[in-house]
Amino acid sequence: MRRGLSGVWAHAGDWAIAVGVAATLLVTGLSGQHSATGFDLLGYVLLTAGGLALAARRRAPVSVLAVTGLCAVGYQAAGFDVPAVAYLFAVYAAVRAGHRTVTVAASVAMLALLPLAALASGPHEVGEAFAQARGALELAWLIAAGAAGEALRQAERTREETARRRADEERLRI
Repeated sequence: MRRGLSGVWAHAGDWAIAVGVAATLLVTGLSGQHSATGFDLLGYVLLTAGGLALAARRRAPVSVLAVTGLCAVGYQAAGFDVPAVAYLFAVYAAVRAGHRTVTVAASVAMLALLPLAALASGPHEVGEAFAQARGALELAWLIAAGAAGEALRQAERTREETARRRADEERLRI
């Protein structure tokens, strides 16, 4: 029963984070400057969807990584200069789940696609598009999210190994 209750709390926490991130992205998109491209509604939908996708980050971290990345590229292309916060949460979750290679590949693709999406959002110079994309997804934050996920994964592994070793020692003692 206790395990079921903790699962309910974890699920509720996942939804709370997802709704909080979605609301933050949406408020940032509503209050910020963005290009008037006629894709405003699409941009708002992508901002919201990117945040809400985080609710499934424990069950499907790679899928959430893909969805949040595509949403970030989409709302950049729609002219919204909003940080890819949901993608950073997804990077953390994917690395924590052990999907390092996929996460690195997706992040490299994001770093390549965001400037192109900024160029597609309107008449920008190439330098301005790269500056806008850099503001949307700072490499340092990406690395920090990945490192935090990896550190937590390693700590959990160490804790499991210690528990296993103690159990083995107890069996030998008995």
